[in-house]
Amino acid sequence: MLRRVSGACGIASQLAGLTAILVAVLASPSFSWTENDLSVLGIEGSATAVFNWGLVLTGLLSLVFAIGLRRNLLSSRLGEIGTFSLILGSVSLSAIGIFPRSINMPHDSASIAFFVLITLALLLVGVAAVIASQIRWGLLSLIAAALMLAFMLAPWPWTGGAIEQLISCLPWSLWTVILGIRLLAGAQPIDVRGLL
Repeated sequence: MLRRVSGACGIASQLAGLTAILVAVLASPSFSWTENDLSVLGIEGSATAVFNWGLVLTGLLSLVFAIGLRRNLLSSRLGEIGTFSLILGSVSLSAIGIFPRSINMPHDSASIAFFVLITLALLLVGVAAVIASQIRWGLLSLIAAALMLAFMLAPWPWTGGAIEQLISCLPWSLWTVILGIRLLAGAQPIDVRGLL
């Protein structure tokens, strides 16, 4: 039961996040993809509450997904560390919405923690899966981690970070949806139990 619930929450988390961003962008005509960060949507425009609470909801749904993944699948030591990092990254995402950009220090700390912890989670889950000979899922996780890191470190030509932030989240989003679908279907996408 938890497996299916966590899978549904994983899929819903990404739909909630994308919806919150799109609604906030549409309600903020002054927002610029090339000159602003996404966090501007949390303090300007008529949909700030939608954006901020959308991030909180996304983080909470992702938290349920991460807990389900931890309890049902990755019970190896390395897998548990990876899913714990995913749990902390999900909490950090909610914190970004709780502390909007106008509250500088907590917001900035939560933003950095989110990207670092999610990337680390994908990396550790990927390594754990590869070691367990779950090559397909391991490579999916490692590629997602590499893409997130590459997108975050790439020298983008514009002054704002909105495009960079959105693109950097896409590998994690796709990874979450793919594993969420597998969990929802009752399948076991990464089985490394009893190893490491």
